[in-house]
Amino acid sequence: MITLAGRPFTGPFLLPLWSAPRTAGLYAVMVPGWRLLTFRALHFGQAEDFSAREFLTGHPRYREWLAIGGTDWNLYIATYGMSFSTPAQREAVERQIAREYRPEFNHPAPMPETPSLKALLLAQALRTNKNER
Repeated sequence: MITLAGRPFTGPFLLPLWSAPRTAGLYAVMVPGWRLLTFRALHFGQAEDFSAREFLTGHPRYREWLAIGGTDWNLYIATYGMSFSTPAQREAVERQIAREYRPEFNHPAPMPETPSLKALLLAQALRTNKNER
């Protein structure tokens, strides 16, 4: 359990090992933070059904998330179930959380097939910092 913007999200789970629930709600894509057991949110989104796996791997920003994490084993997901919610209700909560956290990748990707310069520079900075330890 992780609390994001005062809401109890389930997880975070390693993306390759995550067993998606069959419910609607919000999700947070995260990478490990600088300190042990901390996470940094890259993206907040909503899904009608989490069990539709391609909602993450088919996301326009998925390659940028991979560039930041280095591998999908460094990507984590946390979910906030909102069963029986409407898309408008989920969108309102998603906007509120995104305003508080300001994740780097909540805006549409300029060219989804290639990572942005920002993603590549951020990935390089993260790897450089890890190598210095």
